Amino acid sequence: MSDVVTAKPDVHDMVVVHRTFRQSCAELPELVRGLRPGDTARAALVVDAVRFMLIGLEAHHVSEDEFLWPRLAARTAGQAETIARMEEQHHRLEELVTQVTGALDSLAADPRQPLCEQVAAQLSELGSVLNAHMDEEENTILPLAAEYLTVAEWEQLGEISLAKLDKKHLLRAFSALMAVATPEEQRALLTKAPLPARVLWRLSGRRSHARWEARLRGV
Repeated sequence: MSDVVTAKPDVHDMVVVHRTFRQSCAELPELVRGLRPGDTARAALVVDAVRFMLIGLEAHHVSEDEFLWPRLAARTAGQAETIARMEEQHHRLEELVTQVTGALDSLAADPRQPLCEQVAAQLSELGSVLNAHMDEEENTILPLAAEYLTVAEWEQLGEISLAKLDKKHLLRAFSALMAVATPEEQRALLTKAPLPARVLWRLSGRRSHARWEARLRGV
C-alpha cells in the first residue's frame, strides 16, 4: 500500500460523534448538581444519562486505541509525538471515567448534596480534558486519517466502535447522533447507516429520544 491513499474517507462523521460528547459534557454536571436529596427517581434518570455517555466514550476511544493509532503511526512520518499525546490523553480520560463511574451507584441510591457536588466536579474536569482532546483530534488527527486511511478502513473504524456497544444501546446511540446533526449531516448519516437502523429511527427512535431528552431536562 502506498503512503497516501487516493480515495479520501469522509471523516466529518467523527465531528458529529464528538458533538454528542460535547453536549453531554456541557449538560451533565449541572443535571447532577441539580439533584435533590431523596429524589432517587430523578437520580436514576441522570445517572443513566451519565453511564450512557461513558459507555459511548469507552467504545469510541477503544476503537481508536486498537485500530486508528497503530495505522497512523505506521504510515505518517514525524507524527509519533502527536499520536503518543493522543494516547496519553486517553489514559488520563480513562482515569477520570473510573473516578466518575465509582460514584454512580452511590449517587443513584442517595443523591445527597456533597456527593452531587463531587460527581459534578468530576464530570466538569472530564469534560474539560475531553473537549481539549477532541479539539486537537479534529485539528490534527482527522486530516491525517483522511490522508492516510482508505474509505474501507475508516468505515471499519466505525464498525469496531459500534461493535463495542451492547445491541440495546445502538438505536439510542444513533438517535443521539441524529439529534445533534444538521440536516445535511443527517442525510450523510442515513446514507451510511444499515437499513434496520434507518427504519427504526424513523419509526420510533427519533420520537423516543426526544421524549427521553425532555424527561432528562425536566421539560
